[in-house]
Amino acid sequence: MIRVHLFRQSAARLTGLLVVAMIAAGCGAEAEPAIITVAPSATNTPDQTQTAVALVVTPTVTATFTASPPPPVDPGAVPTSIIAPTFSPAPVVYTATVPATLAGLEVEYFTTDVQSVMPGENVTLYWSVRGADRARIFRLDDTGERIWRWDVAGEGRLTVGTSNAAGEAASFLITADANGATVEQPLLIPLRCTDAWFFTPAPEGCPVNTPESSAEAEQTFEHGRMIWVESRDQIYVIFEDGASPGWAQYPDNFEDGMPERDESLVPPSGLSQPIRGFGLVWRSTPRVQERLGWAASPEVSFEGMLQADSIDPGSATLYLRARDGGILALDASANEWELLPAPAADESTTTQSS
Repeated sequence: MIRVHLFRQSAARLTGLLVVAMIAAGCGAEAEPAIITVAPSATNTPDQTQTAVALVVTPTVTATFTASPPPPVDPGAVPTSIIAPTFSPAPVVYTATVPATLAGLEVEYFTTDVQSVMPGENVTLYWSVRGADRARIFRLDDTGERIWRWDVAGEGRLTVGTSNAAGEAASFLITADANGATVEQPLLIPLRCTDAWFFTPAPEGCPVNTPESSAEAEQTFEHGRMIWVESRDQIYVIFEDGASPGWAQYPDNFEDGMPERDESLVPPSGLSQPIRGFGLVWRSTPRVQERLGWAASPEVSFEGMLQADSIDPGSATLYLRARDGGILALDASANEWELLPAPAADESTTTQSS
């Protein structure tokens, strides 16, 4: 307030002097004009300077601008600020691509019109797939491997045969592809066996024939056993030393009149030399003699039973009833054997693998 008052006094004094000068000029043309010099007031200068500074820096205006809220963000706009990576569209594009690949691709159904099938019978397969560029039907073996293929349309039916080999389930698989994606669905048709197994619990699959009875003989050794089967004229050697193969079979080539034993061979105490057919195989096959060792018991005859799960001897499993009632399962494809207990015995099993 004091600064404003001083400023007004100075302005009034200056105005009065100008009026006086104008009057004096008007009184005579010849008079020299009066030059009036008004010295700046020491008081006015800091007042003007301070007032100017105060006008330039206006805290009220600055505070009002800073406190104003930013304009609302358009939710549909793509962010362009430094925080734009937070809203990067890349993950959205990736996520949308995956469902789009499988969208509409499906197996509506893959079925047949029978509840079970006998080995060798024909079955009709029915299917429908949607959204597929390609569809295929595969036949599977008993290990799940694809062994046959049909290229088919997206919908239809197909009549195919089943295998005559017992133990192979009627198993199929349909696959459908589109845009690099694949969907699939299996179909397993249970086997209906014409013959029953002669023992329980029965193995998977069907026997290739009815149970076969035969005269048999068995002898135990230090590291295994031998079994003679009259109906097949074969001698089966079961090794229990853990080496491979786990078992082997040899023809029974012994005939009456042949030497039954080798008198030069002297067994250790408590053991013996096998004779006749078992002795011929044991003496003429060094590997058998080495792996089995000496006979630990006499040869014993009994009435046995046998059955196989395939007509192919190279891939079949032959089931033999042993002298103690247990079942010997001789797997030809894996060169392994397993001793299943007799039906009335404990459910545990003894195994020997190659």
